[in-house]
Amino acid sequence: MAKRAILTCVAVSFIATLGACNRAVWHSSPATVFFPLKPHTMWMYQVESKSQRANYTVTDMVIGSQYVPALKLTGNVVQEFYNLDRAGLRPLVYTLKNGYFTRLSGLDYVEHQIKGPTWGRSEEPMFLPERLAPDQSWSNNLFPYGKMPGSFRVAQIHRTFFETGEVTVPAGKFTGCIRIETAARYQGGPYEREKQDLRLAYKDWYAPNVGLIRTIAYEGGPKGPEMERVELLRFEPGSKAATAQVTVNNSPKS
Repeated sequence: MAKRAILTCVAVSFIATLGACNRAVWHSSPATVFFPLKPHTMWMYQVESKSQRANYTVTDMVIGSQYVPALKLTGNVVQEFYNLDRAGLRPLVYTLKNGYFTRLSGLDYVEHQIKGPTWGRSEEPMFLPERLAPDQSWSNNLFPYGKMPGSFRVAQIHRTFFETGEVTVPAGKFTGCIRIETAARYQGGPYEREKQDLRLAYKDWYAPNVGLIRTIAYEGGPKGPEMERVELLRFEPGSKAATAQVTVNNSPKS
C-alpha cells in the first residue's frame, strides 16, 4: 500500500471460522498462516488518510506464482487496485528468502506484462516472517525508490505480540490475532542533506488464515497523532474470490 504496504498482503458470514481461535493464550496449529497467498484470494480495504485528506478503497487479488522476466525472478504476484484518480491496477511481487518475504512494488503493467519503473522499484527485504508468531523481533530497510544514488531508505524495527482481545473491523470480529508494532525512521538522501528527522510508527493486526485486517500509522511515534487507518472491508479465500477478479480488473478509475 502507499504505506506498505501496504500491503500487502488480505466476508462477514464465515469470518468467525476463518479468523478466530477464541483463546486467551497463544495457540496455533502448524497449518495456520497469517499471510495467505493462495491464488484468487481477495482482500478489500477501506483507507482513511488524514495526510492525503482522502478516503478510498484498495483491493488485492492473488494471481499466483509466476516468473517475471523484467525482474528476472519467480515470485507470488498480487494485483492491487486503488479507486483513486490515475491510480488503477498495479502488480506486487513477493519472494521468499531465509524465512522472510521480500516485497517488490512500484511496478506497472505494460501490455499485460509486469515492468519495472524507470526511477527504481520499491524494495522491502524481510517484509514479514513466513511463520508469524508472538515475541518475534527483526529489523529491515525499506527502499521506496530502490537503491539509486541519492535515494533515501526507511530503517524499521519490528516486534510481534499476541493480541489477547477481539479486533473489530468492518469485515467482522477476529480473535487469535498477531499485532506487529513497527518503529520507522527515514534516513539518507534528502533527509540527511536537510537534517530532517522523520519518524513514524505502525501497528498491524494479522488474523489467522485471513491476513492483514488493520493498519494504523502514527506521526512521530506510537503516541503521536494518527495519520492513516486501513481496515478490512471484505475477504474471500481462493475459489470464492475467482469471480471477483473480473470486477477488480475491469473497475473504472475514479
